Amino acid sequence: MQFCCMNLIIDQGNTATKAALFEGGILKTKVIYAKKDIHRLEDWIAQNCQSDTNILWSSVTNQPIKINSKKILCLTSTTPLPIENEYETPETLGKDRIANAVAIWSKTKKNSALCIDMGTCIKYDLVVENAYKGGDISPGMVMRYKALNVFTDQLPEIMPNQAIFENNFPEYGISTATSIINGVQQAIVHEVNGFVARYQERFGPLTIFMSGGDAKFFDKAFKKGIFAFSVKYWEDLTLCGLNEILEYNVKS
Repeated sequence: MQFCCMNLIIDQGNTATKAALFEGGILKTKVIYAKKDIHRLEDWIAQNCQSDTNILWSSVTNQPIKINSKKILCLTSTTPLPIENEYETPETLGKDRIANAVAIWSKTKKNSALCIDMGTCIKYDLVVENAYKGGDISPGMVMRYKALNVFTDQLPEIMPNQAIFENNFPEYGISTATSIINGVQQAIVHEVNGFVARYQERFGPLTIFMSGGDAKFFDKAFKKGIFAFSVKYWEDLTLCGLNEILEYNVKS
């Protein structure tokens, strides 16, 4: 019987770090620690990292993590990838974006695919056959709500509201609050539809993947067909893409 070696993925962001264990390409467990809880993260890694564990560390911060292992791959712009990277400035490409691209490529292989990551920013990343083409970045939902308040004297700050948006929201606002909610969230629907239409006109049919914390606000939009395409939601898309990159380097 052949046993699979465990992979440890560490995705270190500006506010929190995700750590995940994979075995045979399957996500077994995942934890999330706030930036201030670095010692708890290090303890979890020490308890779950064996001597033969392959590790990939992807970080956008300068905060060090103590890891007692020599089998660590630090993701950089020069790390070998299983797909061709056609981005003109790979040194500026977000590690989550290239990980997302590798993840959707791993699911579709030679089919063209698009990842829409709805987080702080909305990021669109295209993979056509075996190449990462690039994509687009626009302000995320919370950023849009905050901007309306910060850059005006009268408009209130409104937080995203999933319940209101899901319950037969009017086609136009009937109060300042509903005008803002409808304007922000319907604008995102129209933006996403527009980008997808433009991409598909250029590259042909695309398999669409969506991830990110704000995707939940548009669940009913998926189900009601407000989006002009079908969506595959993938919560752990970035982690799975990082694991694919690690597997590729381990086997190379």
